[in-house]
Amino acid sequence: MKLLRDPLTHFVLAATLIFVAYSVWQNRSDKADSTIFVTTGELERLAALYTSEAGALPSETDMAAMVSDLVRDEALSREARRLGLDRDDTIITRRLAQKMSFVVSDLAEDPEPTRDEMLDWHATHTERFTTPATLTFSHIYFSPDVRGDGTETDAADTLAQLNASSATALDNLGDPFMLQRQYGDVPLREVARQFGGEFANELSELSVSDEWQGPLPSAFGLHLVKLESSTPATVIPFDDIVDQVRKDWLENSRRIANEQAVRDIIARYTVEIEGVE
Repeated sequence: MKLLRDPLTHFVLAATLIFVAYSVWQNRSDKADSTIFVTTGELERLAALYTSEAGALPSETDMAAMVSDLVRDEALSREARRLGLDRDDTIITRRLAQKMSFVVSDLAEDPEPTRDEMLDWHATHTERFTTPATLTFSHIYFSPDVRGDGTETDAADTLAQLNASSATALDNLGDPFMLQRQYGDVPLREVARQFGGEFANELSELSVSDEWQGPLPSAFGLHLVKLESSTPATVIPFDDIVDQVRKDWLENSRRIANEQAVRDIIARYTVEIEGVE
C-alpha cells in the first residue's frame, strides 16, 4: 500500500500509460498512412464517371484499370506529401484556397428575401433587368481607302440621288462592305461593337424615316443609313421577373457573405512582410 502512495510510483505508472497509449496510436496512424482504402462510394463514382463519358457500364477490366490509376495517384500523392513536396507550391496553394472558398460558400445559409427587399433590388439595379435598345436599319458604305478625299462628296451625292428616286438600285451604290448591309432588331451595344461607338450613338439619335440619312462616320468610313425602327431600352416590370430578381438578389447575398467569411478567416492570422515595418 505504501508503494502505491509513493509519488514516484504514480509518475512511473502515468508515464507507462502515456507510452502505451502513444504506441497504440502510432501503430494505428502508421497503419492508416500505409493503407489505401478504396470505398464503395469511390468505386461507384468511378463507374458513374466512366458511364457518363463512354455511354456504357464499365467492364471488370475497365474498373480494374481505373482503380489501379486511383491507387497510383494516391500512393504518389502521399509520398509527395511525406517528402514535403506540397509546401511552397503555388499551384497547390491556389487549389487549396479555391477548395476552401467552395467550402465557405457551401456552409453559408441563403436568407430568403422579402418582397420589399426584392422590389428595392429591382428598383436600384434596373440595368440588370432592362431589355436593350434595338435598331433596324440598312446602310450603304463609302470607303476612304477607295475614294480618298472624294468620300464625303460621293456620299452626299448618293444621298441626294436616293431620296430623289425610290427606283435606285442599291446594290450598285457605295463600296463593298465586309459585314452585313441590313440589320434587324440588333442591340445598340452590338452596333457599337461592330461599327464603333460614334456610329452607334449618332444612329440611335436619328428619327425613324423612309428616307436615307447621313452620312455617319464609323470605324470603317462613312455610311448612308435608313433607320426603319428604333426600340428604346425598357425596364422589365418586377411582377414579370420575380424569380429572376430573387435569383439575382440571392447571388449578391451569397457573394457578400462569402467575402465576409474570407475576411474573417484572414483576420485570424498575423501578416508579416519581410522588409516592411
